[in-house]
Amino acid sequence: MPRLTGLLIALGFCLPAYPAQVTPEIQRQVRAATFEVVIRKPDQDLLEYEKPLPLELLPFTERNDKYWSVGTAFAIGPGTFVSAGHVMTTGLGSQFGPPALRDSAGKTYVVDRVLKYSLREDFMVFTVIGAAPVTALELHSGAALDDPVFAVGNALGDGVVIRDGLLTSMTPENQDGQWQWMRFSAATSPGNSGGPLLDAEGRAIGVVIARSPGENLNYALPIERVLAAGDAAARFDLRESFRLPVLQRTRVAHYRDQFALPLEYREFARRALASRLAWYREQRAALLAEQADELFPLGHSAKLLATDKLPDRPALIIQDKDRQWEANTGLNGERRELPGEGEVVIRHLDDAGLFDLRRPAAAQDDGFYSDPRAFIDMLLKGLVVARPIGGEAVRVTSLGPASRDTRITDRFGRIWRLRVWPLGFADLDLVVLALPTPDGYAGLIRYATSYIREPVIEELQLLADFFQAPYRGTLGQWRAFLGRRALRPALFEHVTITTGGAQGLRYESPRLKAVVSPEVMPTSDASTLTLDVVPLVDGGKLVCDIAGLLLRKEVDSATYVDIQRQARPVPTAGRELMTRWDQMLRQEKDFDGSLGYNQDMSRFWFRLAVGRARDTAGIDPQAATLYSVFYETEDRLLPRDLQLRRTGLALGVQVLEP
Repeated sequence: MPRLTGLLIALGFCLPAYPAQVTPEIQRQVRAATFEVVIRKPDQDLLEYEKPLPLELLPFTERNDKYWSVGTAFAIGPGTFVSAGHVMTTGLGSQFGPPALRDSAGKTYVVDRVLKYSLREDFMVFTVIGAAPVTALELHSGAALDDPVFAVGNALGDGVVIRDGLLTSMTPENQDGQWQWMRFSAATSPGNSGGPLLDAEGRAIGVVIARSPGENLNYALPIERVLAAGDAAARFDLRESFRLPVLQRTRVAHYRDQFALPLEYREFARRALASRLAWYREQRAALLAEQADELFPLGHSAKLLATDKLPDRPALIIQDKDRQWEANTGLNGERRELPGEGEVVIRHLDDAGLFDLRRPAAAQDDGFYSDPRAFIDMLLKGLVVARPIGGEAVRVTSLGPASRDTRITDRFGRIWRLRVWPLGFADLDLVVLALPTPDGYAGLIRYATSYIREPVIEELQLLADFFQAPYRGTLGQWRAFLGRRALRPALFEHVTITTGGAQGLRYESPRLKAVVSPEVMPTSDASTLTLDVVPLVDGGKLVCDIAGLLLRKEVDSATYVDIQRQARPVPTAGRELMTRWDQMLRQEKDFDGSLGYNQDMSRFWFRLAVGRARDTAGIDPQAATLYSVFYETEDRLLPRDLQLRRTGLALGVQVLEP
């Protein structure tokens, strides 16, 4: 054996060294001074599911534990503990309450006071309530590269585990290089964050912070950074990119704040959340000010303002990659039909979901609009919220009562419901901003952790000012909706819709008067009316108003009247819109009123252009606004009957704006 060893060394090989180990005595001391950081699970699950939860698929400990294990902490002095900052801020504003420490005997101790905190260095020093005295780990700041190290932590929530490796490098922190992270090769797992990094003598030389993605090199904060930090303040110092979902441009934002310590944990949480919200507001205001000349309806808005192609579903007005403003209806939609001609449609943008909820005919107005639970249970027919359990994803069918239900009014006087539901199986909230419409709701959806819940809510309120959706419903639903002043937007104060009698349907607003007589198209409570409510410029001011009217004989009927507003486009709106405008002014080509029909004579149509100033010579060429009037029917008609309908509809449409 000695000859073989000598031969290997002579050939340039060496035998593998045995892994460094800590003594049993040190292991016992480390385990006694190291704790799990846990958060209590809710006592009652308020959610309902599509089937019984297969909890038997979970490991026994996880299935029976009343707590979630989120990280590790260790004692550094009498009654004093340290952990990673991101572990200890899990409880900021959480539905589950503040974090606690749990010892090896299963006893838990609620965090009491925060003594030190740094967001950028990612640590917190704190005390707990009622913990038995433990011997703190010895602290040491003299570690050298290639020294053996041991990562200690609550790996995967299965108790304190000690794993060995080497201190491989000292890496400057990314922001300004003000200190160096310790990088080490000892294995870590979820739950290790906040645990001690030990040297061979069992002394804590760092606080485990993060795993390195894609390689087994992990990060720890040197313990001297914790010891050198003053006790005077909680410090927030982080540079990051700030953006808003409607804008392409971003800004480099420096989150810098502090407040005095020590503080009781709940007060620390309150101030930290308030600090983050204040920073969000400051950055939002700064970015909007920087982009003031780009904001809709300025910047590249001409094409959108003059378009005749209004989306038939909810949309968010955002900038595309070329900074052109567009009405984006989202992608990858899910559609779910509901009994009684209802439906739920969900579509996705990068930062939010768009939804369109049409209530079934059986849904009564009072219950539907006043009951958040009735609303969310119906929305969940199309919105997939699932709880992962043992490799399965069990769909949630009810979120129970909302934790928040408030009224929000946007810049245009539209009335929204802001509703928040906690997901009891995760530290997440479902935040919904819902706009009542005659047949249901349209709106925006976001998920948010407790830490960013309030900024997310305020961002959704900002997005409401860039949101557009058609107001749609049967004539019966419209009568009920217009009678509910608490639901309808301010613009409907100046809109009159009457039905029945010899006049049929009569619509009147400050912009347009339209009468659809029974001779043109008979209507009933089953007829549907859609009003396109969109942002538009009026007298140099951005307003939200009605730019289109679509009246159908019945739901999905091929007999309908479609009246669409067209503002005079500027040259930058594009050749297509300029050509269309010229055709409308001259009442030619598509707008000459000629009768059309399909090959088998099963459908007939015509299209007109009307303006406020009309005479025998046509439309005033100085008109600023025109309306296209399109009529189509599946009724079997003689040409003279269709001509009578054309004349009756042309006489029934009167443009009131210039």
